[in-house]
Amino acid sequence: MKIYIRYSIILFTLLIAGGCENILDKPIQGLQVKENYFATEEECQRAVFACYESLSPDDWWQLDFFWMVGDVCSDEAFKGNSIEGDQRDFGNLANFNIQSNNEWLEFKWLFSYTTIMRCNLVIENVPGSPSSQENKDLFIAEAKFLRAFSYFELVKNYGGVPLVLSEVTADEPAIPRSTEEAVYTQIIQDLKDAANYLPYKSEQTAAEIGRATKGAAHAYIAKAYVYQEKWDEAKPYADSIVQSMEYNLDDSFEDVWSVQNPNGNGSIFELQHSDHDVHYIGSALPVLSRSRADGGWGFGTPSSYLENAMAGDPRLQWTIIKEGDNVDADHPAYDTQLSENESGRINRKYYIPISDRPSEWEHARSPLNHIVFRYADLLLLQAEILYHTSDEGGARNAVNEVRNRVGLTPIASSGPNLLLAIYKERQMELAMEGHRYYDLKRTGRLTEVIQDFYDYNQNRSTDPYDAGHNKGALFRPGIHELFPIPASEVLRSEGVIEQNTGY
Repeated sequence: MKIYIRYSIILFTLLIAGGCENILDKPIQGLQVKENYFATEEECQRAVFACYESLSPDDWWQLDFFWMVGDVCSDEAFKGNSIEGDQRDFGNLANFNIQSNNEWLEFKWLFSYTTIMRCNLVIENVPGSPSSQENKDLFIAEAKFLRAFSYFELVKNYGGVPLVLSEVTADEPAIPRSTEEAVYTQIIQDLKDAANYLPYKSEQTAAEIGRATKGAAHAYIAKAYVYQEKWDEAKPYADSIVQSMEYNLDDSFEDVWSVQNPNGNGSIFELQHSDHDVHYIGSALPVLSRSRADGGWGFGTPSSYLENAMAGDPRLQWTIIKEGDNVDADHPAYDTQLSENESGRINRKYYIPISDRPSEWEHARSPLNHIVFRYADLLLLQAEILYHTSDEGGARNAVNEVRNRVGLTPIASSGPNLLLAIYKERQMELAMEGHRYYDLKRTGRLTEVIQDFYDYNQNRSTDPYDAGHNKGALFRPGIHELFPIPASEVLRSEGVIEQNTGY
């Protein structure tokens, strides 16, 4: 923990100190340190922007790659790229051969705490700055939202984690893990504090779109309560988002993830990316997930198990590209590079047409925004909430609103079958968006689904591409619902930070 916090402060200082000019060619003008920062309103604003920046730093391995873990640790996808040794630890995650020294778990931990430490610096130092009170309130609200967002990412992956709510130094004692309940309590408090000062999306200017909003704060409050099965507490926040009419499903499903539709009608919180000549502020996901025959790296390939589950659903063609599919004029018969692809499929949601791809350094400059929370997700969470608060009619209405967008007939289920229908709709609507693993474990279905997935691959599948795959053979119920705390953290803490069971 100590070394990671030290890194985060260094990264923060480097980021706010300047841009990407040939700095080595210039004379040193002075050293930017925290003690002489936050001296102007502009510096405070830049510090807040630094908090957003670390949600998707400037290279593919830092955090972008981890967004696929929710797919590859479920029945929806495999590691994908079958080249021996290529990102071995990512393959180990996908196959549940999970050790506490897995580099991707270390990266997720490091960069999540980087954001948290940047947010803490804003929260502590902005009140004493010369900014207007209105902007002080806004800057702190954004920092609290992003701190809560980062802790939500940590708690859903590792369980209880150390709560670091103020600036710390490298020589301070290690901070022990808090309970999951305590982490969720802090997340919700931060989000409630933030919501008091954040604007609605409709109140943002074009330049402000993509920054935190009141709707995003309420959405994450609802989600944090859902993850704890606190249905009564979640309900008013989910309801408030629907009643606000800030979001809708007017964008056709095929346009939800289109690079031509940034911050669409259904976008609640979305990481902003663009193709910039100097700064690497693009998304790596389009390259990471695309076929190696199409200039990609071939990771996170959808399974035939998912394709079969989506059979007859109009969303299938906008979720999976399969070997030989007619995708567009440049790809009338798509080549998934079968020799290096575990399933003969790729994720269509992150696919960008050739005409929209950067001419160079695409893995750092792809302009596709990453939608972290969208309105359809919220409606389906609301459906769960309404089901568990004895409003089955309301739950059906929420599900059918999502189904209506793609022309599907309304569901009429009731009782336990209605809850299963809600779960099914989440899978169909949100497939390959990084949610499935977390949905399965929070609803207690992870073991059942992974075991059936393994049986399908071994004994029932006739798919020419992924039949016989042994994914799931190493899955351990009661262990793999959480990832291990990085071994380096446990070691540095001299045992203060305790490891998760089974690792």
